[in-house]
Amino acid sequence: MIIGAIVAGGTGRRMGTAVPKQFLKLGNRTILLRSVDAFLACEEIDTVIIGVPKEWVTYTKQLLDEAGYGDLRKKVRVTEGGANRNETMWSITEYAVTRLKAPDSTIMVTHDAVRPFVTGDIIRRTIKMLQSADEKTGVTAAIPASDTILRIGANSEVVEAPKRINMMHAQTPQTVYLGMWRRVYKRLSVADREFRTDISGMYISAGLRVKVVDGAVGNSKITTPEDLEAAKRRVLDEEKPDSDADGE
Repeated sequence: MIIGAIVAGGTGRRMGTAVPKQFLKLGNRTILLRSVDAFLACEEIDTVIIGVPKEWVTYTKQLLDEAGYGDLRKKVRVTEGGANRNETMWSITEYAVTRLKAPDSTIMVTHDAVRPFVTGDIIRRTIKMLQSADEKTGVTAAIPASDTILRIGANSEVVEAPKRINMMHAQTPQTVYLGMWRRVYKRLSVADREFRTDISGMYISAGLRVKVVDGAVGNSKITTPEDLEAAKRRVLDEEKPDSDADGE
């Protein structure tokens, strides 16, 4: 079984909107639906589970019912998320175990809902990489760092400037075997669950391996109003009719 786990539990505080950012529109589609679209387009995905804030569960189900998915709507489930990203991922995981009876060998492809430009190729790459590894391995999409990364210490002083060639920016999907992910999460302290919001950090702290597949610069995350405006411009450009050879 392969499950797409779409984390959509954010409340939009950094975006500064009354509506959580995952429910904002990009063109004629919400950010969340654009992410769901990408997962439903992958035949490898058996089920998609979305974790959203409690007060948005009913709205999300209605949104999905009206999305035009047809029979594919049966593949999408909605569950109540938690107070943060990790708690929402845990809610999705427990839904998979208790409601779908997902075994430990289930592949879980986790994805931030607010990366609406993810492609099927990226999703498939993480799945194939995990399938070629063992259960003690996690996989993340990532892109090379385009800027120098600085590690900052006390008094705003730079304490390290690692070689950029060794640095990458993590993205999602991040893909794991469900059973191992559950064991790793259960072992984390409350403090670690707050601090380690990335599967890579959790796995490495547990002595496990994490492999990288190519993400894409376009697989960007919408966090700020500036990100949203850039995403809107991108959608407008993509949906703009091509001019014919005569420029008409």
